[in-house]
Amino acid sequence: MYNTHNKYLKKNALIKLSKSFNEVSAAFLFIFTPIMDMLTTFRNISFFQELSDEEINILVNMSTPKLLHKKEKLIAPGQSFNYFFILSNGLLRFFFDDENGVENNLFLPSEKEAAIIENPEAYSYESTTKYTVEAVVDTQIFLFNKNEFEEAAFKYRGIHNLYIKSLKQIISTLKTRTEQLCSSSPHSRYEDFLRDRPFTSQNASRKHIANFLGITPNSLSRMTARIHQKRNQRKK
Repeated sequence: MYNTHNKYLKKNALIKLSKSFNEVSAAFLFIFTPIMDMLTTFRNISFFQELSDEEINILVNMSTPKLLHKKEKLIAPGQSFNYFFILSNGLLRFFFDDENGVENNLFLPSEKEAAIIENPEAYSYESTTKYTVEAVVDTQIFLFNKNEFEEAAFKYRGIHNLYIKSLKQIISTLKTRTEQLCSSSPHSRYEDFLRDRPFTSQNASRKHIANFLGITPNSLSRMTARIHQKRNQRKK
């Protein structure tokens, strides 16, 4: 009788131990699997190709994934935003309202123009933004606390080079955009846009593209028709 009771207690203890082990294993897998997925995602981002495994691990550990659904806002006017971010897929638009309440698109960054991005006011040390950052399509981004990222950039050459490369790319984008708006014809701007930004031209609305290029939607429609007509004539 005593032995039977002992066996029952041991069996019960083993069942509880096994259950606890399974719960711990499940919790570990729940945490471990997303981390492994993020490592794979980061290694597949072309902008991160020159980073070492150690540097990628550092970025993964400090990052926060965020999925923005179409028309969901990341930043709204009056907010402070102390983060860098990068797109792994999708398309965003940065816009502000003029004095008449008309939206003006400043940037249309996509996964194809990868860079470490931040709020435009961050470059002028303003604490709050007048810009809205909104998803044009469902968009996956990874957020990095600005202070943590800059601290890592001081310690790791690869992350430092990545930061400098991003700044150069953003400056180059602003330079090109300024020159186009100042000197190129609307038709030239649109042709350059179609050539250089195929992903954006296929996924952004005509209204947003026209606004970005500084032309009216009707003008954009006429230019599109002329371009299609020329292409059809070449095929004949």
